[in-house]
Amino acid sequence: MKEYSNEEIYALGLQIGCIIRVERLKKKLSQEDLGLLIGSNSTTIGRIERYKNSSNWELLIKVSQALEIDFYSLFKLQSLNEVLFVIKECFNLEKKLTKQKEKYYSDLEESVKTAFKKIKY
Repeated sequence: MKEYSNEEIYALGLQIGCIIRVERLKKKLSQEDLGLLIGSNSTTIGRIERYKNSSNWELLIKVSQALEIDFYSLFKLQSLNEVLFVIKECFNLEKKLTKQKEKYYSDLEESVKTAFKKIKY
């Protein structure tokens, strides 16, 4: 397995959160629904999606299985454009788009752009 720099690990964490969010939204599941599905809660799902802390690998495996995501594909760093596309797709799939969520997506795009600027391809 490739050894990632701290910057790449951070970008990867953001990417994983985006992928999990888009797959959850595609399946029309709330964070609470997904939390219940895997024996956890909405707070934990939110933290994974926002990459607020390192996540328990067992929990990530359960989330991947519940959303039918290839667990290993989460750890392949995609291009900036691919991650920005996932963010845009999340935005478009949101049912209740509040000002707070609009700001979240705007801030997320900026965080991803900043993280990817630090990576040398």
